[in-house]
Amino acid sequence: MRRWTTGLLAALLLVLAGWVPASPASACSCAAGTTVDALASADAVFSGRLVSREEDDGTALHVFAVDTVYVGEVSARQGVVSAASGASCGLELSGAGPFLVFATRQGDRLTADLCGGTGPWTAPAAAEVQMLTGASPPEPGEAGTELSAGLPDAAVQGAVAVLLVGAFVGGRLLRRRAAG
Repeated sequence: MRRWTTGLLAALLLVLAGWVPASPASACSCAAGTTVDALASADAVFSGRLVSREEDDGTALHVFAVDTVYVGEVSARQGVVSAASGASCGLELSGAGPFLVFATRQGDRLTADLCGGTGPWTAPAAAEVQMLTGASPPEPGEAGTELSAGLPDAAVQGAVAVLLVGAFVGGRLLRRRAAG
């Protein structure tokens, strides 16, 4: 019983100290694809200018002023979520653009990654996309322009600490009851 409580106390101290094991590192590796490949896997394709980029906890929200929609339902002001870092396959966009965006829908959000075809708008790529899909104006309004925050790491660590303290105290009470 003493080993169990000692181990639990050590775990509690590690959590309270802010030590959390890092997840394994991964590098982004993309196989070269064609515009047709990118179109086949995209739920939304559009051209637009990047108006803002916001990061939170390893996630980036890119908000675009959309010019032309080639595939799917896209708003005039459209947010697209990706990993914050190119090393994690996040979008690496520099400048305002314009960009040609290939995104997939996950729930009510559009997501894109470094390997999905998104990049600077070029006349040949846009012409190829338009020839294969057609073009239309975006829907009025905005969609996905706020980065929804999950529980912050501190809140998760606090909850784990409370659970560990509760288990430790409960174990001590059971030990006293069994001894008495």
